[in-house]
Amino acid sequence: MTTSVEVSHEYAHPIETVIGAFTDPDFYLQKFEGIGARDVEVLASDSADGVFTIETRRDVPLDVPGTLKTLLGSWTTVIQNEEWVEGEDGEYLNELEINSEGVPAVVTGSMTLIPTDEGCINEVVIDIACSIPLIGRKLEGFVAESTDAQLDAEYEFIQEYLDEL
Repeated sequence: MTTSVEVSHEYAHPIETVIGAFTDPDFYLQKFEGIGARDVEVLASDSADGVFTIETRRDVPLDVPGTLKTLLGSWTTVIQNEEWVEGEDGEYLNELEINSEGVPAVVTGSMTLIPTDEGCINEVVIDIACSIPLIGRKLEGFVAESTDAQLDAEYEFIQEYLDEL
C-alpha cells in the first residue's frame, strides 16, 4: 500500500531567492517553529560540490483519530533528511525522507523547484507507505491528511518569509 500527496506551490519570487531560503539551515528552524513544531533542531547540514544536505529534528503535534490514538499519542518526534541539487534548465531537485518516532509508516518524497517568468513553482510529491495489516490503510490516510495540512502551513509560512526578505 502506498498513498501519495502531490501539491504545486507557486512563488512570485525568483528561483535564486527561494533556493537561497531552502538551503539556509536557519530557515528550517524558523519554518518548523512557525508552523507549530517544538524543540526544533538542525542536527547536521552541509553544502559541498553543489549539493546541500540537511537533517532536522522536531516534535510535531498529532491530531489523531480515536482508532489510532493508542498507537500514536498526541506528539511525535520527526527526523527529516533532505538533499538539494541543481538540475538541468535552472531547476533544483530535492529528495527527502521523513521518519516519525512511533509512527510505523515510511515517508519519502521529492520536490522540483522550477523557474517561471513570474518566479518559480515547487512541485512536491510525498509518498506514504505502511505495511501493517488491518490499520495500514487508515494510518496511511491519517499521515497523508496530516502531510497535506503541514504542506499548506509550510506554503503559507514560506510566502510570508519570502515577502519579508
